[in-house]
Amino acid sequence: MDILMILDSEFPPDDRVEKEALTLIMAGNNVSMICLNYGNHKGHEVYKGIEIRRLGIDKTLRNKIMATYLVLPFYRWFWKNAINKFIKTNNVDVIHIHDLPLSDIAVGIRRKQRISVVCDQHEYYSNWIVNTAHYNTVTGKIVKSLSNWKKYEIRNLSHADMVITVEEPLKSIYISETGIKEDKIVVLPNTPLASVFDNTKRNSALTEKYRDKFVIFYAGHIDILRGLNTIIESLPLLRDRIPGLRFVFAGHYTGKYYDPLKYINELGVTDLTEYLGFVPLEELPYLIAASNVCIHVPPAISREVNSSIATKIYQYLLMNKPIIVGQAKMMKEFVEGNRIGLSIKDSDPRDLAAKIELLHSSPSLIAEFTDNCRKIAHKYCWEETSLPFIERYQKLKQ
Repeated sequence: MDILMILDSEFPPDDRVEKEALTLIMAGNNVSMICLNYGNHKGHEVYKGIEIRRLGIDKTLRNKIMATYLVLPFYRWFWKNAINKFIKTNNVDVIHIHDLPLSDIAVGIRRKQRISVVCDQHEYYSNWIVNTAHYNTVTGKIVKSLSNWKKYEIRNLSHADMVITVEEPLKSIYISETGIKEDKIVVLPNTPLASVFDNTKRNSALTEKYRDKFVIFYAGHIDILRGLNTIIESLPLLRDRIPGLRFVFAGHYTGKYYDPLKYINELGVTDLTEYLGFVPLEELPYLIAASNVCIHVPPAISREVNSSIATKIYQYLLMNKPIIVGQAKMMKEFVEGNRIGLSIKDSDPRDLAAKIELLHSSPSLIAEFTDNCRKIAHKYCWEETSLPFIERYQKLKQ
C-alpha cells in the first residue's frame, strides 16, 4: 500500500512516528510524509526510506493559529491545500493522521475518494488539551470555550477506517464515548525498540561521572503537567540524608509557561540537579544505565494520564531500573503490580523524599525491582507490541 502520513510538527525527531513508519515499510508498504519545517530541515528528502515533504512555516505563527483550529479556518486551509496537492500527483491508498487535529481533512477526502483513513491518537487529545498551559491563559480560556474538541473527536474518529490508541483503557473510552466499533481500534503502546534500549549498554565516561552519586533520572517533555516540581521540592528534604544525591533530567522546554531551572534556583538546590537539555534517543539508554532510580510522577488530574503508560516507563523497564511513579492509575498499577518500583502520594514531595530514601537505604529492594524488570521486559518492547498494528493495517487492503 501507498501510505501518506500527516504530522503536524517537524520530523525527525519523533520516536513513535519513526517506529511506525519503518515498521510499515518493513511490512512491504511505501510510506510518504507531509510534516512541518521551522527552518531546520530540507524541504524534500528521503529519510530511512520515508519520502518526506515539508511545509515551511514560522513556529510561533504555527502555535498561535493551531490553537484556534476549531475557531478560525486558516490553519485548516494551509494543510488541506498541501494534502490535496500531494494526492493529485501521487498514488495514496491510506492517509495516516498523527494525533487528532487535521482528522477532519482526511475524513473529508475519504468521502470523495477511495482512500482509507487512519487516525493515530498518540494521546487522549480532547482530554489532554484542556489541561495544557496555553489553553489556561486568559486568551487561551476564551479560545478553549469556543473549541469543542470532544465533539470534533466524536465526529471524525467515528468515520475513520482505523483508530490507533496507546493503551486498553483508552480503547474502552473511545468505544463508549465515540461510538467506534471495537474491530476498528488497535492498541499500540509506545514501547521502545529492544535493539535501542538494550540493558547491556554502558558508557564508561557516564559510569565514572556518576560513580559516587545517587542519581534520580527523568527524561521526556518538560512542562507543568509532568510533576517535576514535586521532584524539585523533595530535594531540600534529602540534602542531608543522601550523600551525592543528584536529580538529572533531560528534555526540551521553552520557558514561556514553565521554567524548572528558575524554580530550582528559588529553592536553592542547583547543586543537587543537572539539566542536560534535549538528549537524542540513542543516548538515553546510557544515561538510564548510569542512574540508580528513574522517575515519572505527573499529577493524576486527567483521564488521559490515568489511562495510559508513558513511554519513559517502558524505557526504564527495558533498562532494568527501579521506577517511582505517582497516583496516575495505570502507571501505578503497572509498577506496583509487577513489583518494579514504588508509587508516591499525588504531588507529595515529602512522600517522594521518603521513597527515595527507602531505595537508597535498601540495596536488596533495588535488586528485587531490577530482577523483576528483567523478567518481564521482553513483553514490552516495540518488536513485540507492534504485531497487532501490522496485522490490523493489512486488513485495510481488503
